[in-house]
Amino acid sequence: MDDFIGGNGYYNQSEDQAKTKKLMKIIGISLFILFIACIALIGVVYYIQATELKINLDGKANSKLKDVLIFEGEKIYVPIRAFAEYVGYQSSNGGYKQYTEDTTKCYVESTNEVATFNLNSNKIHKIVLENGTQDMEYYEIAEPVKTINGQLCTTIEGAKIAFNIEMSYNTQNNTVTINTLPYLVKLYTARFQNAGISDGEASFSNQKTLLYNMIIVKNSDGHYGVKTLNGNEILGTKYSKIKFIESTQEFIVTTLENKVGIMLHDSTTKISPEYDDIKQIDKDSGLYLVKNNNKYGVINSKQSIVVYLEYDQIGINNLLYNIDIENQYLLYNKCIPVRQGDKWCLFDTTGRRLTELIYDDLGCSVGNTVSGTQNANNILLVPQYEGIIVKKGELYGLIDSDGSQLIPNVLTAFYSITSSGETTYYMTTNTQTLNVIEYIKQYVKNTEDIKQENNNQNENTNQENTNQENSNSQTTEDNQTTNTQATNTQTTNSQTNNSQQASGN
Repeated sequence: MDDFIGGNGYYNQSEDQAKTKKLMKIIGISLFILFIACIALIGVVYYIQATELKINLDGKANSKLKDVLIFEGEKIYVPIRAFAEYVGYQSSNGGYKQYTEDTTKCYVESTNEVATFNLNSNKIHKIVLENGTQDMEYYEIAEPVKTINGQLCTTIEGAKIAFNIEMSYNTQNNTVTINTLPYLVKLYTARFQNAGISDGEASFSNQKTLLYNMIIVKNSDGHYGVKTLNGNEILGTKYSKIKFIESTQEFIVTTLENKVGIMLHDSTTKISPEYDDIKQIDKDSGLYLVKNNNKYGVINSKQSIVVYLEYDQIGINNLLYNIDIENQYLLYNKCIPVRQGDKWCLFDTTGRRLTELIYDDLGCSVGNTVSGTQNANNILLVPQYEGIIVKKGELYGLIDSDGSQLIPNVLTAFYSITSSGETTYYMTTNTQTLNVIEYIKQYVKNTEDIKQENNNQNENTNQENTNQENSNSQTTEDNQTTNTQATNTQTTNSQTNNSQQASGN
């Protein structure tokens, strides 16, 4: 009975329930804390995932590019050569066709195009390789090429131009998106059933419209037009051919009557289709090479004639020369080389003739045949003096970009040799080889001095003319004064005589 009433064997139910409640409370609090910790952990993981750099290349994640791209704050720099292999390009140090390892220059190339970079320059030169030709274009970017960690680097803007890619950086989710041109062609060919960028006649130039929110389309009759990527019409499908000019975002169009003109990306006509062929020479000066009846000429963007359509060739064959020539149609951005029959001459960009039609050729392409010289380059230009090599008969000479003679046509050859990034120019006679630059410095008066003397002579002549005009003017005034005085004297004498006669009467 004692045990039942309150002894050691008594079972205290209320105390056990209190312990149970306390334990449950502890478990509940622990679970709540664990739940909060899990949420926090998920949040941290999500934050890490959200802020971690992500790079998508052609719709797929590419973690390897994380170690390639260089970040400075919110700006991305692209190491040109390291990046090239990821987007299908090859790369080399030095200039294109300049066989040096100059690390202040580099170029990247694909099957269809070459893009060149120079340290501290904000210009990218591109050579489009199509149908056996090399057309030069250039682009200006906001920030020049710089060196980071020993690598030549450009910005996203420069990478987009050089590699023909779409590239963007979303700072909010820390994502870089890169789409190559072949990927875009495949993507938009699937979206546009009438796309004209992937058939057998599609050109690399036309595929690049995708990079500018446009696409070449083709109807069932095989006629071409242009639309935006949203489907809005820019040019109707009524042309037999269309070629996109990337540097100016213009379209060279060929009508069904096989006449060629230029349309702008806003649907307006720039040059009426009245030529057999047309090609942009230089976007800055707005010059175009035109062809009619197998004769060539040059017009400007206002359709005014600069060089009449009466020549057999305009521009030189830059494939003959190992040294890079920026523009085969416009040497030094000022001289247009033209050939009529077997003779050559030069015009400037306004159509003024710089030389007579007297030269048998421009440039010297006998470099590798120079005796004892295995590394000689064929050359056309001597840049330090804006020199242009000209040929008369079998002898060569040098003129400048104004058409003035620097060295007469008495030489047997010109050539250059490039070593350790330095190019040296040579000229040969029957008996000796001379350094062109040293010879001009020593024996030929500096062209700038000549120009300055001419300017001074013109200024002196103008001053003499002004002084002569002033002298003549003063003489005229003196004569007028003398004549006036004589007239006044004569008038006074006449009046006196009249007075005397009047008194006598």
